[in-house]
Amino acid sequence: MSVESQRKINQKRKQVPEYRNVRDLILKKTRSLLSDCAECSPFFLGKACLETGSSASTPKIKTGSVSLAVTSPPFLDVVDYETDNWLRNWFASIDSSRVKITMERTPEGWSRAMEEVFRELHRVLKPGGHLAFEVGEVHQGKLRMEELVLPCGIRSGFTPVLVLINAQEFTKTANCWGVANNEKGTNTNRIVLFRKEP
Repeated sequence: MSVESQRKINQKRKQVPEYRNVRDLILKKTRSLLSDCAECSPFFLGKACLETGSSASTPKIKTGSVSLAVTSPPFLDVVDYETDNWLRNWFASIDSSRVKITMERTPEGWSRAMEEVFRELHRVLKPGGHLAFEVGEVHQGKLRMEELVLPCGIRSGFTPVLVLINAQEFTKTANCWGVANNEKGTNTNRIVLFRKEP
């Protein structure tokens, strides 16, 4: 939801959001989430690397250094990522107007952009490493994104292992706008698993 939409809701409801100590809330939630992995977190956190930029170019990641890559790329022409992520961007002091977000309008353009990402993922993965590429279906289920993903991965040197389709009954947030389950939007998760052959 955009800042402007939230302001309108606040005005309509005559509500003034109370102050919250966001820093303390985040630290409390982080401690809670990490509480069951406290023994292993120094090992993992010591190796963490956070980078921002295009996933088609990750020069700080060494060639053949990654065992598993998991990603969910931008959807094809259906999501306004700048508006949807304004709060995350604000919190991280990111000026979203200066961030180039891949937003392709055609299947051909999206495939070209993803193929660049696939080539880079192939570079950073170890031989025998795996890539889990999560997509959905768009255009009211008429375009299943795995049908675009599979050729991109193959052309980039990957071997497809499986396509996992998670279709379930669930209550969509969209119900509040009158959109029922499996009618519109993305109703399934599709994980395309690839392997980089040794």
